[in-house]
Amino acid sequence: MDVSLNLELHSKELLLYPILQNISEGIIISDPSLNIVFFNSAAEKIFRIEADEVLGKSVDVLKPSLHFGSLLNSRQRLVHSQEFINGDQVSITRGLLELAQDVFACYAILRTDSLEDFQLNSLLQSPYEGITVFDENLRLVYANPACLRFFDCNSLTALNEQLNAFMPRTSLTDSMSSGKPLAGETISVKGRLFELIFLPIVRFGRTVGIIVKTVPAALKERTWGEMVEEYHSGTGKYYFSNIVGNNPAILEQKELASRAARTISTVLITGESGTGKEVFAHAIHNMSPRRKGPFIKVNCAAVPETLLESELFGYAEGAFTGARKEGKPGKFELANHGTIFLDEIGDMSLSMQAKLLRVLQEKEVERVGGIHTTQVNVRVIAASNQDLLRLVAEGKFREDLYYRLNVIILNLPPLRERQDDIPLIAKALLQRLNQQLGTRIGRISSEAMECFVRYNWPGNIRELENTLERAMNFCDGNTIDTLHLPESIISFSHSRHLVPTAGTLEHVLQEREKEVILSTLRIFGGNKTKAARALNIHRSALYRKMNKYQINSL
Repeated sequence: MDVSLNLELHSKELLLYPILQNISEGIIISDPSLNIVFFNSAAEKIFRIEADEVLGKSVDVLKPSLHFGSLLNSRQRLVHSQEFINGDQVSITRGLLELAQDVFACYAILRTDSLEDFQLNSLLQSPYEGITVFDENLRLVYANPACLRFFDCNSLTALNEQLNAFMPRTSLTDSMSSGKPLAGETISVKGRLFELIFLPIVRFGRTVGIIVKTVPAALKERTWGEMVEEYHSGTGKYYFSNIVGNNPAILEQKELASRAARTISTVLITGESGTGKEVFAHAIHNMSPRRKGPFIKVNCAAVPETLLESELFGYAEGAFTGARKEGKPGKFELANHGTIFLDEIGDMSLSMQAKLLRVLQEKEVERVGGIHTTQVNVRVIAASNQDLLRLVAEGKFREDLYYRLNVIILNLPPLRERQDDIPLIAKALLQRLNQQLGTRIGRISSEAMECFVRYNWPGNIRELENTLERAMNFCDGNTIDTLHLPESIISFSHSRHLVPTAGTLEHVLQEREKEVILSTLRIFGGNKTKAARALNIHRSALYRKMNKYQINSL
């Protein structure tokens, strides 16, 4: 084989090795001479053979045959089949890797029936997001069908010409050199707007390539953090130890969540945006009996209504124009024997709510365009920053679905009600951001911390993290000080500091609130559940206010 092609294959292996070696599907890659050059650990388990025994040898040593020769001769780009290997039924996807003009290598992806959560394939084969992969020399080495469709191309060569005209090379270079994800670039292709997301692939501290996601503007509601996180593993990544704070309100919710984790009951997490609902969902999964199963998340507000049904329930073969020939499993199927996290469920339409309710009741899904149902065993964790009970009263949320979800409810307090935790949270965030940004900022000055404690944080922990990251980018020394903070935070802090507390409207309102709570508790003989209902607040909110005003049980 030509030396340049050897280098090309080595480059591809180096680029994709961290991903391909650690996923649950068997991956086999050959060179143009059909000798095996990549054989991951999952393939070893499926064929029950060590990689060292087959690397460098003809792919024909594998039984049953993968038919790479016929694939290469017929130039078939993608072939799907089912085979029995060592007694297991295995789904096999075979395809071609274009190394140069009319020069191809072959690959096979093998998945057993027990390996339904094919996260990498789900990412690369997304029907509504274009995916391209560039090596460390910024050469295009992979593009998924959606990207080829967006740019109206039928080969990598044609696509590369289009990308050279549309894609800003400076962003590729910046992401490669810094090793940090980038977002915000927007391009127009044939009258359609797309946002570009640059995700560097880092191995052993060196950037070896870039994944670029091309996202239609219609999907732009999805946050940058969600897009980056989708790039990572589909399993729970946070634990209860990641939830920082000693405030009684948050400790109460952690205790309730840890109890909920021991069961498989449905959990509803409420709280303002940025209070850590997703972190709690991850932690519950990782402490639950299903922690070894998949953790699949869906942002119900981010996926367009027209795509949400197929995203959740999948679609059958030929369900709509452009659908994959073999169909596609939905998130519920991928989450089988694991957990599905439905974020911002209050934004789901009434028609989708009805379909979701059926899945929760019957524990089965029917793919879009399908005629058969599939049983699923899934634990549901839902979250919303809206008052679902108010939405029920307004006819915007189904009452039966609300009570189906409201088995165990967590109500996360906003950061302004956890001011004593702000120093702890800020220091934990500072440590994590130092690791992410490669910085060594060791402390926050007492003046800056005082501003943090006085500020009301409408964006909660997410806003605090963004503020810290901004400050770290402006900080040249080892300490974050007030000069690194936004003017809005400094002026808010000064305004609270300059006005005497005793006579403020805030003080008067707090005193009145304390009186009303005491009066209501007396009316109901100290019954906190009845008092909270009469005050139209959640019981956990009542506990927080009692603690705030030092109200003892009556």
